Amino acid sequence: MTEQATIAGYRLAVPPPWRRISLDSTAEATIQAIVDDVAAKHTPASVSPDEIGPRKRELVRELMSQVTQARDNGGVDLYLPLDQIHGYSVQASFVVNRVIPDANMSADEVPGVMASLLRDPTTAPVTVADTVWVRRERSVPAEGQEPPVDSVRVDYFTAVPGQARSWIMVSFSSAGAPIVGPEGELNMLVELFDAIMSTWRWHYDAVPPA
Repeated sequence: MTEQATIAGYRLAVPPPWRRISLDSTAEATIQAIVDDVAAKHTPASVSPDEIGPRKRELVRELMSQVTQARDNGGVDLYLPLDQIHGYSVQASFVVNRVIPDANMSADEVPGVMASLLRDPTTAPVTVADTVWVRRERSVPAEGQEPPVDSVRVDYFTAVPGQARSWIMVSFSSAGAPIVGPEGELNMLVELFDAIMSTWRWHYDAVPPA
């Protein structure tokens, strides 16, 4: 009997200034290193050292708040743009979440679940590296903000190949007015996220030689 490789993780090609924060015990150390790097590169010379420390601590607190929220929702990795994109300050992020929709689900049930999800008119199938994902895009009204600013949400959802009881949802959100291209293209942040997702590849465990 030939032993088959199993999926152990994933890979994404993420362009700068996006940074990955693994939502495990290393998250706080990663955030501190990122904040130190950003402060060293972008703090104006006119800012005194006494001002830099409090600003860095506040940024660490803000990022750790996002980490805690993502982790509590089953997040595995958090991705943030920690710089401007084409001169724009960006309020956006995406989270890779591990989801268990039904602990008793079998492989035969996966196509039915996917078909059910695709009945929603806000969804569409997207194939990346031989895996079919359900893509959903919607606008979410802002809450408690003045002036109100809607948030754009884009989700990709699929079963991990060969693991019917393990699903992945990658959730992107951005707030504020969309960044429109020079020729009137659609929201460039959404297009960028779709381009990032097109690079998704499963990472397999090595199979020992027979």
